[in-house]
Amino acid sequence: MRPVFDSTLILPIPPDQWSPPITSVTVDGIALDPKPELHITLIGSALARELRAAFGDSRARTAIAAGYGEQDWHFDRTGDYLLLRRPIAGRGFAHSIIERVALPAMAPFHRDLGRVLGRELPLPPPHVTLYVAGRSRGIGVASEAALRTLRLRPVAPAELSRDGPHHTDA
Repeated sequence: MRPVFDSTLILPIPPDQWSPPITSVTVDGIALDPKPELHITLIGSALARELRAAFGDSRARTAIAAGYGEQDWHFDRTGDYLLLRRPIAGRGFAHSIIERVALPAMAPFHRDLGRVLGRELPLPPPHVTLYVAGRSRGIGVASEAALRTLRLRPVAPAELSRDGPHHTDA
Protein backbone atom coordinates (compact mmCIF):
# COMPACT_ATOMS: atom_id res chain seq x y z
CA MET A 1 0.00 0.00 0.00
CA ARG A 2 1.37 3.38 -0.97
CA PRO A 3 0.31 6.51 0.92
CA VAL A 4 -1.43 9.42 -0.77
CA PHE A 5 -0.40 12.92 0.40
CA ASP A 6 -2.59 15.80 -0.62
CA SER A 7 -4.40 17.84 2.03
CA THR A 8 -3.97 14.78 4.29
CA LEU A 9 -1.85 11.65 4.23
CA ILE A 10 -3.90 8.50 3.84
CA LEU A 11 -3.10 4.84 3.64
CA PRO A 12 -5.53 3.49 1.00
CA ILE A 13 -6.93 0.04 1.66
CA PRO A 14 -7.33 -2.05 -1.48
CA PRO A 15 -10.87 -3.45 -1.86
CA ASP A 16 -9.47 -6.96 -2.24
CA GLN A 17 -7.93 -6.57 1.22
CA TRP A 18 -11.01 -5.04 2.91
CA SER A 19 -14.16 -4.45 0.91
CA PRO A 20 -16.09 -1.25 1.56
CA PRO A 21 -19.65 -1.72 2.80
CA ILE A 22 -22.17 -1.78 -0.03
CA THR A 23 -25.47 -0.76 1.56
CA SER A 24 -26.60 2.02 3.85
CA VAL A 25 -27.38 1.38 7.51
CA THR A 26 -29.59 3.09 10.05
CA VAL A 27 -28.33 3.31 13.63
CA ASP A 28 -30.23 5.21 16.32
CA GLY A 29 -32.49 6.63 13.59
CA ILE A 30 -29.49 8.02 11.66
CA ALA A 31 -29.27 6.89 8.02
CA LEU A 32 -25.60 6.44 7.15
CA ASP A 33 -24.19 5.85 3.68
CA PRO A 34 -21.28 3.52 3.00
CA LYS A 35 -17.93 5.04 2.14
CA PRO A 36 -17.03 4.01 -1.42
CA GLU A 37 -13.35 3.62 -0.52
CA LEU A 38 -11.57 2.75 2.69
CA HIS A 39 -8.41 4.29 4.10
CA ILE A 40 -6.60 5.09 7.31
CA THR A 41 -5.75 8.76 7.81
CA LEU A 42 -2.13 9.00 8.92
CA ILE A 43 -1.88 12.82 8.87
CA GLY A 44 -5.00 14.96 9.17
CA SER A 45 -5.51 18.25 7.37
CA ALA A 46 -4.45 20.49 10.29
CA LEU A 47 -1.12 18.68 10.75
CA ALA A 48 -0.54 18.65 6.98
CA ARG A 49 -1.04 22.44 6.89
CA GLU A 50 1.34 22.87 9.83
CA LEU A 51 4.04 20.75 8.14
CA ARG A 52 3.69 22.69 4.89
CA ALA A 53 3.78 26.04 6.71
CA ALA A 54 6.89 25.04 8.67
CA PHE A 55 8.88 23.48 5.82
CA GLY A 56 7.22 24.20 2.49
CA ASP A 57 5.57 21.56 0.39
CA SER A 58 8.71 19.86 -0.93
CA ARG A 59 10.52 19.55 2.43
CA ALA A 60 7.30 18.46 4.15
CA ARG A 61 6.85 15.70 1.56
CA THR A 62 10.47 14.62 2.05
CA ALA A 63 10.12 14.47 5.86
CA ILE A 64 6.86 12.56 5.60
CA ALA A 65 8.24 10.12 3.03
CA ALA A 66 11.29 9.41 5.20
CA GLY A 67 9.19 8.75 8.28
CA TYR A 68 6.68 6.70 6.32
CA GLY A 69 9.36 4.54 4.75
CA GLU A 70 10.80 3.57 8.13
CA GLN A 71 7.59 1.89 9.30
CA ASP A 72 5.74 -1.36 8.69
CA TRP A 73 2.19 -0.23 7.87
CA HIS A 74 0.49 -3.56 8.51
CA PHE A 75 -2.76 -3.16 10.43
CA ASP A 76 -5.27 -5.49 12.03
CA ARG A 77 -9.00 -5.03 12.28
CA THR A 78 -10.39 -4.96 15.80
CA GLY A 79 -14.15 -5.30 15.32
CA ASP A 80 -14.47 -2.25 17.61
CA TYR A 81 -17.14 -0.10 15.90
CA LEU A 82 -18.08 3.36 17.17
CA LEU A 83 -20.80 5.85 16.26
CA LEU A 84 -19.40 9.38 16.18
CA ARG A 85 -21.05 12.81 15.92
CA ARG A 86 -19.56 16.22 15.14
CA PRO A 87 -21.52 19.50 15.05
CA ILE A 88 -21.48 21.24 11.67
CA ALA A 89 -21.92 25.02 11.91
CA GLY A 90 -25.39 25.95 10.74
CA ARG A 91 -26.16 22.45 9.48
CA GLY A 92 -26.71 20.25 12.51
CA PHE A 93 -24.46 17.23 12.85
CA ALA A 94 -22.29 14.92 10.81
CA HIS A 95 -22.09 11.26 11.86
CA SER A 96 -19.72 8.40 11.14
CA ILE A 97 -19.35 4.78 12.02
CA ILE A 98 -15.72 3.82 12.30
CA GLU A 99 -13.84 0.64 13.05
CA ARG A 100 -10.73 1.03 15.16
CA VAL A 101 -7.66 -0.72 13.81
CA ALA A 102 -4.41 -1.80 15.41
CA LEU A 103 -1.65 0.09 13.59
CA PRO A 104 1.61 -0.12 15.57
CA ALA A 105 3.46 2.16 13.12
CA MET A 106 1.26 5.16 13.91
CA ALA A 107 2.94 6.05 17.22
CA PRO A 108 6.57 6.04 16.04
CA PHE A 109 5.58 7.86 12.83
CA HIS A 110 3.95 10.68 14.82
CA ARG A 111 6.85 10.77 17.30
CA ASP A 112 9.21 11.31 14.34
CA LEU A 113 6.98 14.04 12.88
CA GLY A 114 6.85 15.67 16.30
CA ARG A 115 10.63 15.70 16.49
CA VAL A 116 10.75 17.40 13.09
CA LEU A 117 8.29 20.04 14.33
CA GLY A 118 9.96 20.35 17.73
CA ARG A 119 6.93 19.34 19.78
CA GLU A 120 4.99 16.29 20.89
CA LEU A 121 2.07 15.53 18.62
CA PRO A 122 -1.21 13.99 19.74
CA LEU A 123 -1.56 10.46 18.44
CA PRO A 124 -4.51 10.09 16.06
CA PRO A 125 -6.55 6.98 16.87
CA PRO A 126 -6.07 4.58 13.95
CA HIS A 127 -9.44 3.84 12.40
CA VAL A 128 -11.32 3.32 9.16
CA THR A 129 -14.49 5.28 8.46
CA LEU A 130 -17.09 2.86 7.10
CA TYR A 131 -20.31 4.92 7.03
CA VAL A 132 -21.06 8.64 6.96
CA ALA A 133 -24.02 11.02 7.25
CA GLY A 134 -23.97 14.79 6.87
CA ARG A 135 -20.43 14.93 5.50
CA SER A 136 -19.18 12.56 2.81
CA ARG A 137 -15.50 12.63 3.87
CA GLY A 138 -16.12 11.65 7.47
CA ILE A 139 -15.68 13.93 10.45
CA GLY A 140 -11.97 13.89 11.31
CA VAL A 141 -10.54 12.46 14.53
CA ALA A 142 -7.18 14.03 15.35
CA SER A 143 -6.56 12.55 18.81
CA GLU A 144 -7.86 10.19 21.47
CA ALA A 145 -9.26 13.24 23.31
CA ALA A 146 -11.18 14.23 20.17
CA LEU A 147 -12.46 10.67 19.83
CA ARG A 148 -13.80 10.74 23.39
CA THR A 149 -15.62 14.00 22.60
CA LEU A 150 -17.06 12.75 19.29
CA ARG A 151 -18.00 9.25 20.45
CA LEU A 152 -21.68 8.61 20.97
CA ARG A 153 -21.50 4.88 21.65
CA PRO A 154 -20.11 1.51 20.55
CA VAL A 155 -21.95 -0.17 17.68
CA ALA A 156 -22.46 -3.92 17.79
CA PRO A 157 -21.70 -5.77 14.54
CA ALA A 158 -25.29 -7.07 14.56
CA GLU A 159 -26.53 -3.47 14.20
CA LEU A 160 -24.84 -3.21 10.83
CA SER A 161 -26.52 -4.68 7.79
CA ARG A 162 -25.46 -8.06 6.53
CA ASP A 163 -23.92 -6.23 3.58
CA GLY A 164 -22.07 -3.88 5.92
CA PRO A 165 -18.46 -4.28 6.93
CA HIS A 166 -17.06 -7.50 5.58
CA HIS A 167 -15.10 -9.30 8.26
CA THR A 168 -11.94 -10.19 6.42
CA ASP A 169 -8.45 -10.01 7.80
CA ALA A 170 -6.35 -7.08 6.68
